[in-house]
Amino acid sequence: MNNLKKHKLNFSLMIVGAIAVIILVNVFVTMLTNKLPIKLDMTANGVYSISDQTIEFLKTYDNPTDIYILASETEQDENVRAVLDKYAEKNSNIKITNINVDSNPTFGRDYVENGESLTANSVIVDGGERFKMYELIDLYGINEQSGSVNSLNVESKITSALKYVSSDETLKAYFVKGHNETDLTSGAVQKLTDENYEVSDINLVTEDIPDDASLIIIAAPTTDFSTAETAKLESYLSKGGNAHFYFDIKSIGLTNLYDYLRSWGIEVHDDAVVETNISENAVALSGSNMYLIIPEIKSNELTDSIIENKRTLAYFPYSKSIKVLFESSGDVSVVPLLSSTSDAYTTTNFDDKTKTDEDETGEFTVAALAVNSKYGSVIYVSGNTMLMSIPPKQVSNGFGFANYDYFMNINNLMTGSTESFDVGGKTLVGNVITIKPIQQLVIGFIFAILIPAAALIIGIVIWFKRRRL
Repeated sequence: MNNLKKHKLNFSLMIVGAIAVIILVNVFVTMLTNKLPIKLDMTANGVYSISDQTIEFLKTYDNPTDIYILASETEQDENVRAVLDKYAEKNSNIKITNINVDSNPTFGRDYVENGESLTANSVIVDGGERFKMYELIDLYGINEQSGSVNSLNVESKITSALKYVSSDETLKAYFVKGHNETDLTSGAVQKLTDENYEVSDINLVTEDIPDDASLIIIAAPTTDFSTAETAKLESYLSKGGNAHFYFDIKSIGLTNLYDYLRSWGIEVHDDAVVETNISENAVALSGSNMYLIIPEIKSNELTDSIIENKRTLAYFPYSKSIKVLFESSGDVSVVPLLSSTSDAYTTTNFDDKTKTDEDETGEFTVAALAVNSKYGSVIYVSGNTMLMSIPPKQVSNGFGFANYDYFMNINNLMTGSTESFDVGGKTLVGNVITIKPIQQLVIGFIFAILIPAAALIIGIVIWFKRRRL
């Protein structure tokens, strides 16, 4: 065999070898990605990732749990599956399984009742003794005004479900009735139910507060409490209970209730706080002339995460003012949490709320928290209902406010929950894929240096070999 034929054969073998290597690499990568879900979440806010809080929670999660997706792999919602896979990656106790209900129609009978039926792409989190089930629509955030999908809520739901199915504790919240309170069924009640609380009503005229009450909520009463009812409040709180007191400008003349709260260092005033700095501290409610006021948030362990993430709270136009009577007295300590700006004023002219010379101007507290270290009790007092009658999804997704995160932070403090945290939805609207600096370096190195260098070296080798022909 002469040199020309020999070089041609070697060159052909090199080409065949290169093609074989490429095929083998492709097969290897395909097999690897099938075994290990190697996926990069390059969205700006990590839509398909899970938070550090959830990751820390999963490090100690030891309850064997099945998560069923009621759809085949070809029909499943890929957004939901991408997030669920993160849970299985971080904890071997969690197993994800697809269930095709068409071919397995008897599956799920234990998860439904009262003639209900399972829907496609529902997700069931089964921890053995307890389970949680979500329909696909529950895993997305819907803009209440436009009806469009704007966020992915998989992490908030699944993490909450895992906490629920792995716990033996049942938190119970009671809403006090009998004083023309505001109905919070669509708002706070729904949020507490979503967070695995058992929710009931209670009438203090005829009932005592149960010992198993994790917290009670009094929502904007318009008639006063009797001395017997305030005595029941004191009895409950002196045994380590917790309470929310929400007022509104329509809550007037609640003498007995106001007197009781003064013992906790909080004085509620029958007035209306009017915010004048509308351009910076209010937002217009779409479709109406109504404004929502954005209060000033005081730094505190309950609010620091909201401040750091530059999230906002809001309430309907007016609030009662609250005075903190002392920072600390005996076993009770009080901290203000929310206030108006220094441009606000208070008025008792509830008809037109026009400022007069007698009206006081300045910064006014509109929400405060008191803790009794002896009893281990916590009370929260707000001069407004903080949108607590509005559905959680509308407040968080439709309006973009952190009211319910704030609400749950308070509840977690009250109940002493060390694992509780509220994970917000990840926005999908206008979600631009961005590349992190380290990703930029890796991709830049591969495409700008590694591949061109490899091509150059191969070209030089071929050139030298062909030159010798």
